[in-house]
Amino acid sequence: MSSNPIEVDPFSEVALEIDICEGNGKANNEQSTQSTKEDTKSTSNEPTHAEPLTPEEIRWFYKGGVDKRWVEFCGYDSLRIEAAWQERQSLIDKTDGKSNELPPAEKVVVRGGMYDTEIDNMKCVSIYWPGEEWEIMRGTWYYDGSWIPLEIEHSKVIEEVHLKLFPKQSSEHYRSMPETNASSYSYKVLHTECFPEFHVDWHSIDYVALYSEYTTSKLMRSVTSKLGLPKTTGYRLKRGYKVPATMEDKPQDIDHLVFVVHGIGQKRDTGKIIRNTTSFRECIERLKQRFFPNSNYRVEFFPVEWRSSLKLDGDIVEAITPYSVLSIRHLLNTSAMDILYYTSPLYGGEVRAGLQKELNRLYFMFTSRHPDWKGKVSILAHSLGCVIVYDIVTGWMGPDTRPPSPDQEVLLQGLQFPIENLFCLGSPLSVFLALRTRTPSNRLDVMPQGLCKRFYNIFHWSDPVAYRMEPLLERGYSKVEPVVIPPYGGGVDELQIESSSIVNADQNISPTETDEREDSPVDVSNRNTEKGWSLWGLVRAGWNVKEGSSSPTPDSNPPIRPGQELTQRLDYVLRAVGLGRNYLYAVVAHTRYWSNDDVAYFVLTRLFPTLEA
Repeated sequence: MSSNPIEVDPFSEVALEIDICEGNGKANNEQSTQSTKEDTKSTSNEPTHAEPLTPEEIRWFYKGGVDKRWVEFCGYDSLRIEAAWQERQSLIDKTDGKSNELPPAEKVVVRGGMYDTEIDNMKCVSIYWPGEEWEIMRGTWYYDGSWIPLEIEHSKVIEEVHLKLFPKQSSEHYRSMPETNASSYSYKVLHTECFPEFHVDWHSIDYVALYSEYTTSKLMRSVTSKLGLPKTTGYRLKRGYKVPATMEDKPQDIDHLVFVVHGIGQKRDTGKIIRNTTSFRECIERLKQRFFPNSNYRVEFFPVEWRSSLKLDGDIVEAITPYSVLSIRHLLNTSAMDILYYTSPLYGGEVRAGLQKELNRLYFMFTSRHPDWKGKVSILAHSLGCVIVYDIVTGWMGPDTRPPSPDQEVLLQGLQFPIENLFCLGSPLSVFLALRTRTPSNRLDVMPQGLCKRFYNIFHWSDPVAYRMEPLLERGYSKVEPVVIPPYGGGVDELQIESSSIVNADQNISPTETDEREDSPVDVSNRNTEKGWSLWGLVRAGWNVKEGSSSPTPDSNPPIRPGQELTQRLDYVLRAVGLGRNYLYAVVAHTRYWSNDDVAYFVLTRLFPTLEA
């Protein structure tokens, strides 16, 4: 069983209705009588006492992901964490609660070998990259229906009270209920435990309800209380998780590693690539469970943060930055300056060496923990990261003529592992390649298959940073549409919703600054010759093309003659959904690949081609 986020609000859908007020009418009385008969039947088999929860009934959770909600550990992880927790509690009890005198608790490796759990700190920490940690929790009591766990301090008190209320020597007293008066049992309270924001009532051993003190019905509760009427709503609680934990419930072995490489701007926010990777990983997992629930393939995404470890100019640029418009200058220094650093003959080699070192570190750290691993490795890069990865893979050293530094000596050896796929998102790589030579070859070998089996250039049609690759190999492809990435399952591109809100929010944008909007997804081939392909004209990098306009013209002769076709298509464009080319939309287009389901589905089915078959 895979771990799924619990998304239901316990205070919206699992309210326990106890409608027993007198004077509700004949229909309500009949319904109450009927439900009471059913309750009588069900409670006749209730247990007479409460046993302590077994490890299988207890479930551990972590609060992670984009939505920061409690997510269950698989049974295999939960049982091992519970065993470590109970062992720790036993040691603490022997020292009269002086846990600071004990050595640190042993870490439990979870989530298929990707994270460590720290029982003392109640944290789940990433093993391979720094900076990612999640809170963990031991779940014993839950909201019925949503199965959201109660906070551990509340659950602990409720569990202690429950065991005292129903000890082994208890008689039939607490579980029996009067059959002559159904209403009296429906709100009869055996015990009440009060907390600051709610209280819990025990109606029977299997009937425990939580009543909030601060809901919108507080006034109604006050009125009914003064009138001597019973409580009207509560939230039924369940003891023990809905699915027992088993050691067989564990993740599959990893089949494919994907290193996720960021572009510019990471110096300002070193945790951004971790959040983006988490978002993309969740898209992949959601689509996998929806469309391929029986698949045994497993892919893991490793964020590769290469920027923070680089010193480069020693902050000289910061020192020479004027104080005027400081915030804008700082933004440029921590983002666009990375492009200048990389094109500099002084620092380009350091950037390449820094990224290569981090890629190799992650790979060897993983294989040292999994010495028998025989899986594949791919790279998913964004923006400038595509250029740096390409140069590392192909061994391009740049214009630097100085003797190589130790890091650059290592760089000459290339990566220490083969690459199955290189996915480029919003990539300016073709511009860099075009500007490195005065006479680009018509058949430039952009990525030899001996270095990387498949190369994918993925971009959104409004991304101002992205350029096509295919015209660099064969100029005639400037008139051939890139391959349109199909919808992942008939869904709507998230960019459509966001773009419409941006356009509507900016009332100062004139009609000439945005494309006219269309109501349905549009294939790029259907766009007219005046507007549709002006973006693609930029990829020619100043080349003079005799054919004139770069717009596709269906009536003209095919631009690619026999023998000129590429063996593999390289350019893949996202559906042209949601119109508008204003500045804000363009920024969104360049940064929203991580949460785009079309991209996630495309990557997933290229990593595992047999899925769609």
